[in-house]
Amino acid sequence: MVRSPLVAAVLVLAVAACGPSQPRPPKMPALPGMAASPPPTITGNDPRAYLFIEKGCPTCHSISALGVKSGTEVGPDLAKAYEDVQSRFGEPLEQFLPNPTGTMQMVLSQLIHLTPAERDSVIHILKRLHDEPQAGHEP
Repeated sequence: MVRSPLVAAVLVLAVAACGPSQPRPPKMPALPGMAASPPPTITGNDPRAYLFIEKGCPTCHSISALGVKSGTEVGPDLAKAYEDVQSRFGEPLEQFLPNPTGTMQMVLSQLIHLTPAERDSVIHILKRLHDEPQAGHEP
């Protein structure tokens, strides 16, 4: 039983704020030099997409299997990255991501900073997308 009108008002506001609503993906961060880029289109509601969105990956990359379409598409679709990195760079994603080369070396050292746990999560998600029967295809 609530005894204070102030406590009751706070509880009502808290319940209203946490009430039933559709989860929204976080806003894309503006990466330096990419502020004028069109925003990505997010059609899926796969929670695995949130890490990529939070880090700004869709500024350049789509992740089609997660319902994320880049506004620029300057980079390859990350839904295929687990296999693509091996063919492009001659090493598995697990070795490439901690020590990237090319454009990704600059991006991951200056623009997008991944903790070791985030990097491991990205590798795990991309490997799962590769292993899923419909990887790269929207449901």
